[in-house]
Amino acid sequence: MAIDTEKLLLLNELICGKYDKTNAGEKIFGTLKKLVNFENGGIFYFNNEDLNPIYLYNLENSEFKKDKIDGLKDFKLSETLVVNDCPLGQLVVSSSQNFLDDEKTLFKTCGAIVSQIIKSLEVTDIMNMQVKALQDGIVEINGFNKVIKEQNKKIIEADKVKTKFLSNVSHELRSPLNSIIGFSDILVSEIYGKLDEKQLEYIKDIQVAGIHLLGMVNEILDISKIESHTIKLNKTKFNLFLCVNEVLNILKPLYSEKNINIQNLIDENIEVFADYQKLQQIFFNLLSNAIKFTRENGEIKVFAKLSTKNIMISVADNGIGIAKENHKRIFKKFEQIASNEGGSTNSTGLGLTITKELVKLHGGTITLESELNEGAEFKIKLPLGE
Repeated sequence: MAIDTEKLLLLNELICGKYDKTNAGEKIFGTLKKLVNFENGGIFYFNNEDLNPIYLYNLENSEFKKDKIDGLKDFKLSETLVVNDCPLGQLVVSSSQNFLDDEKTLFKTCGAIVSQIIKSLEVTDIMNMQVKALQDGIVEINGFNKVIKEQNKKIIEADKVKTKFLSNVSHELRSPLNSIIGFSDILVSEIYGKLDEKQLEYIKDIQVAGIHLLGMVNEILDISKIESHTIKLNKTKFNLFLCVNEVLNILKPLYSEKNINIQNLIDENIEVFADYQKLQQIFFNLLSNAIKFTRENGEIKVFAKLSTKNIMISVADNGIGIAKENHKRIFKKFEQIASNEGGSTNSTGLGLTITKELVKLHGGTITLESELNEGAEFKIKLPLGE
């Protein structure tokens, strides 16, 4: 499913909205209604054998038994709300008409986001203090020099609060997603018992959805940091082969699903001086992009070559390729080049934009060599550093 700009902005609105216990239900269902066409629904807490309604949309506040909600239409969507690996409740909507496939995917994504909103409401007082501090710092500046100086001090303090708030949001969203991906990986490996075919299929769906959502959250947060010039590099010396292998482990459910052969051909002794997390993000974006546009049973290769002052890194695939007239477009924000095979992609259109900016932060360059139906090769040139 290719997510257009409007849906991306709505997901961003759902993630970044300011919620309190009085407006959360109205705001969640208001945004959700724009993404999924439903007629009624609710958010419920699990309470022993009952479902305790906390927010309702076109439903009466009556008795709700577990897994049975009176008043719902014929077609239903339901997502369990999980906080700290513990099922807390359910997000449920229904309609008199069947839901579209892209609506089901968007609803699954919204379920993960709503889980974090519910969690944040449990620490409302702390979050409100942070938001209030941010609002207090952004005050209209008048023309008097004395007031300007005072407001400048407040803006500086507010910027610190904003950076801290963004860091908190990043942690609160990324950590549970990493848990979802990690624990689903454990289940797929069947360490704690065999799964039947249907269970294995559902767990793999959770893996794939979690990886896609994690990528989207990372991209939304990273682009905001880049545009506000708050990204800083924390350079260390590390093994490049192991760095790529960690990314491949995260992406394994995606390329295994398409039976794609990915080869890490980097010399195991090559070390680089760079920001480990940012370089992993670069590989994550390029490899996930290659997986999307490589056909089943295809091949992807990762190379690296050292010179006196630079290292050249290459990510090459034998996928559908990119027409030459689109080579510059793909690095622009929200640009998504339609597949000549009509395939759908889960993307924000930000991945390659962020990749280019992260490469530039390292003092490097990124280029593309590709022709339609001839695969694609992204080449990154980075200075070796100290």
